[in-house]
Amino acid sequence: MLPQLSGIPDSPLQPFTFWPAVRQKFGDFYTMDFLVWGTPAGTGMETSPSVYAEGLAPGMIQVAQLASEGAPASAEDLNAYVKRCAFDMFCSIMFGQLTQVADPSTPTEPENQQFVAGASSVLSLSVEILLDPKEILMNYLGMESAKSQRTFEAFDVCWEIAQKKIASFEARKIENQLTDLEQNSYLARALDRQKEPDGGVSVREAHEVVFAVASFFPAVDSTSAVLALNMFHVAREPQVQEKLFLELKNSVETAGSKDGGLTVEALSRQIVPYLHAVIRETQRLSPTSALYLVKQIDTDGIVAHGTPLSKGDVVSLEGFSIGMDPQFVENPDEFRPDRWLPEAVASRKGTPSEIIDHPFLKEPFSQGARKCPGSRVAANEIQVMLSQLVLDWKMTSPIASFDETTYSMCSAVEVIFPQLTFEARV
Repeated sequence: MLPQLSGIPDSPLQPFTFWPAVRQKFGDFYTMDFLVWGTPAGTGMETSPSVYAEGLAPGMIQVAQLASEGAPASAEDLNAYVKRCAFDMFCSIMFGQLTQVADPSTPTEPENQQFVAGASSVLSLSVEILLDPKEILMNYLGMESAKSQRTFEAFDVCWEIAQKKIASFEARKIENQLTDLEQNSYLARALDRQKEPDGGVSVREAHEVVFAVASFFPAVDSTSAVLALNMFHVAREPQVQEKLFLELKNSVETAGSKDGGLTVEALSRQIVPYLHAVIRETQRLSPTSALYLVKQIDTDGIVAHGTPLSKGDVVSLEGFSIGMDPQFVENPDEFRPDRWLPEAVASRKGTPSEIIDHPFLKEPFSQGARKCPGSRVAANEIQVMLSQLVLDWKMTSPIASFDETTYSMCSAVEVIFPQLTFEARV
């Protein structure tokens, strides 16, 4: 009904075609007169990633090595695999623990599997509820639907498991029983800060932040979605994959660990620029969220593209279509990581095309005060996991064209994997 009344292209659930069509039809700035509710401010604790990254890296790399071993056995359901990878990654960071959920051949605690399944259910059901007029009406009337009840039940399962993990961690910390990885974890440092006079965070708040950050967005949402899209693009582009493999192989040989593994230095932009270019090109061609944010204006006097905005107006920012505009990007439908190498970026300076290098377009975790508090960590997770997979396996996709790809809308765009093949690197 809305597209028929407003001329808006169909359909918002197909963002890779919807938003470029909207921009082409309406221009850089347009109004839709949609009823939108305000968005609450997020809360979080300072993670000081630059200070603690070195302590978190060993666990992250160890998790990637273990998770990569399970890729071939998970080939028939890679969507579930990348969620388990992201969960393992974030548990190593939050708790300093190796949950080993990703590899189906490795034993793990049943609660870890329940946690991943529960968090995935909460996210998928929440999106279904938000898109269903019947569900919206029932919620408005204060009625609980069967779908809402399942959502709350899944949330309760996750909450109980998370609280049990945190309580066990705190008890072992008091008894000085934490391992080296656990002592360097986010939770250990958060609990230390909580005890400081100017910590500013209660124990309850610390628990809630750890639960929210560890379970939903990084563990089974944005991180897994970004990792999946990077894996898919690399698998369907053999020349890109081979170039990336050779770069990573050289970086491990020159800056890796003594046993030939990844290190923080081996993944630096200076040593592996092509890795960072691959991730950036994935974000341009297939962002996990084409609509970056929706905000309500709190002041008068703002003019955007000649259109005056008033206090209370809601503005939505969308940057995907800019990266798909032939005016700024040559052959935008092609996956070309070389666009983001230093010399290519330098060549765009002073031209209209340099708009695609704007910081607001470079990553899926937003910008500013409400930027994802775990964005730096999530970005490192993606770099480590993708690198380990490319070092261990030659991945091949039966689909060569991104146009043939299917995807679903959860709280992020999720590519529906074809069955990839994994050939061990010699």
